[in-house]
Amino acid sequence: MNILVTTGIFPPDVGGPAKFVPLIADKLSEKNNLKVITLSEKTVEDSHNDYEVFRIIRNQNKVSRFIKTLVLIIKNGKDADVIFVNGLWLEVYISNWFIRKKTIRKIVGDPVWEKFYTQYKTDDDFDTFQEKKYNTKVQFLKFVRNTALKSSNTIIVPSYHLLDFVKKQGYNGRLIQVNNGTEKTKSIKKNKADNKFLIVSRLVRHKNIDLVLKSLVILKNEYKIDFTLNIVGEGPEHKSLINLINKLGLQDSVNIVGAKYGEELKSFYQFSNYFLQLSSYEGMPHAILEAMNYELKIIASNFGGNFELLGDNDFGFTSPSLDIETVANTIYTAIKDSSDMTTKSKELVNKHYNIENTINKYSEIILDNE
Repeated sequence: MNILVTTGIFPPDVGGPAKFVPLIADKLSEKNNLKVITLSEKTVEDSHNDYEVFRIIRNQNKVSRFIKTLVLIIKNGKDADVIFVNGLWLEVYISNWFIRKKTIRKIVGDPVWEKFYTQYKTDDDFDTFQEKKYNTKVQFLKFVRNTALKSSNTIIVPSYHLLDFVKKQGYNGRLIQVNNGTEKTKSIKKNKADNKFLIVSRLVRHKNIDLVLKSLVILKNEYKIDFTLNIVGEGPEHKSLINLINKLGLQDSVNIVGAKYGEELKSFYQFSNYFLQLSSYEGMPHAILEAMNYELKIIASNFGGNFELLGDNDFGFTSPSLDIETVANTIYTAIKDSSDMTTKSKELVNKHYNIENTINKYSEIILDNE
């Protein structure tokens, strides 16, 4: 079977898709002919023996990049039996006007909402954005989003909130919920007296890292809690976050370490106690799954996949709202909690969010389209 995979990020990039795509590509390429098309920060030599990776430089003129991507998808997709769309959804949709291939698409959020929220062009949350009417440009992009979505033969989502989102856009095709997954590792002893916080995230607006920093000031000044915070990631908010750290006087407590992966990233999980993810939206966050596997206590926003994963403070602490005082209080509550929540959380992830099960399920769905 000939399979084309499209994605917006791929190693050495970091992030959930950059971890997931190589795993599904390795699995599918065992008995099939597979190609990957991805955006990339730079051209690198790929050492994948079983499949080809075609890279398009991300930082170039957007029109030129879009056209190059279309050409590459048409060229490599014309002989494909199926296209698995993990990213570059619009490029695949337009390319498929010409090559007419079956498409299976993974949806982890709303790219239109994320675009406008990240650019500070809306303050509305994910669900509000779906219900409200906006200007002509936004409504047109919503229309394009929905038209492309409805053209997919199969859609896979990681959460039931996203399942509902896809249905509400008028999709009537094959719609399947499959849990995201993470690897299982052995338990390690942690010094629970240490207040070592960790964020692993793209540095973008909807991750609300600025709000976390302001909440930590309250934790430090009002609750008299000492702490350290490592922020692992890169993104457009990097400079403004550095400025905010300095403005809030958190230079000795907070460190932005940049993108990390592999053993370096594992070490941050292993030596941290608390994981912070106060995003305005999450589909089913890989980073929280990883943190639960490494037995970090989770403090997260009460949105989308976060609530499905953590429940009503059963497997982590969810903040009832995203105002600074409430987040600070939620963090303080987590610190003072003496339950064995992290052990229970690790058991949940190892049983229901095992990456091997996830990859096998995706592989079955993709190959079933032959």
